[in-house]
Parts: sequence; structure tokens; C-alpha cells
Amino acid sequence: MGYLNELYNKKEKNFFFEKFFYHSNLLFLMNYYDDEDNGFVWSLSEQGEILLMDFACDDFRIGHLCYDKIIESIQSGKMADSLPMYTRPQKLGVLAIEMLASEKNQTIDWESAGIPIDPFYQRFCQEALYNENHDVVAQWLITLCDKHVEWSALFGINSDEQRSTGYEIDMEILLAWPFEYQAVKNFRAKQGLSTPIIDHPLLKTPMAIEHRPDMVGWKQNRPAIYDQMIDDLITINPELQVINKLF
Repeated sequence: MGYLNELYNKKEKNFFFEKFFYHSNLLFLMNYYDDEDNGFVWSLSEQGEILLMDFACDDFRIGHLCYDKIIESIQSGKMADSLPMYTRPQKLGVLAIEMLASEKNQTIDWESAGIPIDPFYQRFCQEALYNENHDVVAQWLITLCDKHVEWSALFGINSDEQRSTGYEIDMEILLAWPFEYQAVKNFRAKQGLSTPIIDHPLLKTPMAIEHRPDMVGWKQNRPAIYDQMIDDLITINPELQVINKLF
């Protein structure tokens, strides 16, 4: 909320976004580097939010680093176990993981994994992600943004309409941010593909900008307790040394 206030009211930079970005990715890493195997911290939809936010910031490192662990969790049934009993078709996690899998020419058998999915997000990756026809891609992107608005409009209205039941955009920072569009744009740029600019209300707010977290500035300005916290985490689990390499 601090970052939204900073952008909308043009206030001085306070590293609100950098702190949020760091916290989210740290928890994502811990989700997959917990050597005690205490179960999932993040559900599929929560992971999708974080991965797509990273992609929208042109940062694919966490996704690539954890990809094999993500696939193992899907194939082993752990991902399905992380879903609520009465879950609805999954969306954001499907989009993010299908994007990563496409780079390896791999496909995900969601049905065999016991994970119900919204077919739109899978079809988007199959039919639009690498498509070079801008007219076709633009129509897919408009629908992608329409769905963002649809899920965001339900935020907080009803306890039955939340991330766990299929209405997935849950983090406040993502509500007015066309992060799916920006994630796709950055992904296509990695593949040498351009992305059409679409005419959509979601791309006309102060959040519709190139978000680039200043992690160097964050590291220089963050409280010293963070360094002690990371040292303690690495002492408990040496695999988490990767944190210092990433951030």
C-alpha cells in the first residue's frame, strides 16, 4: 500500500516495493528449500502471483532456479495437496509455470497431477505466447487484462470469492497493476519477440509502468537485522546461501 501511495501521489522513494519484492521472493525460496519438508508455505495461486510479479519486473531468476523443484512438486502430488479442498480452476500459477515450461519445450499434465485449471491460461501459452501475429496476440492480451479486472473486482467482497477458491488476484499491489501483460511482454522480449501495445483501461493507471525494483539500493538501506536474519537462515539450511547470490 505504501508503494501504491508513492506512485499515485508521486511521493519520495521509500523502498516500499523493494521490501515487498524481497520478502515475497525470500518466502518463495524458503517454500522450496525447506529441508525439513514441512509442507507448502505457498499455494499454487500464491506462487503464480509472485512468479508473474517477478516476470513483470523482468526478473526470471527465481523461476529458473526453482523450476525443477516446482515440476517435482506438481508430479509428486505436493502441489495438489497445497490446494484447498473446494478449490476452483487455477489460473495465475498455471500461466507462470506454463511460461517457464515452454522455454524447455515441456508440457504440464495438470489433470494427472490432480490440479484443475482454467483452460484459458494454458491456451494463452500455447496460442499467444510465441505468436508473431500482433493482431492475434493483441486479442489474447485484451482478454488477459479483462480477466485481471474480473478477478480484481471481486477482491474482498465475499469470503467465498478469494484466491483459494479461484478468484486469484489477492495481493493489493497487483490489483491496479497489469502485471500479467508486463510479464508476457518481458517474456516475449527474452525470445526476441515484440509485443503489441493494447488499448485497455488497465494500462492507463499509474501502475502501468516499467517496475524495476532497486535491489542494490534496498540492500544498502535495509535494517541491519536483515543480514542477521539471512545468516541465521543459512546456518539452519546452507542451501539458502542462494539468497545472497540473488539479492
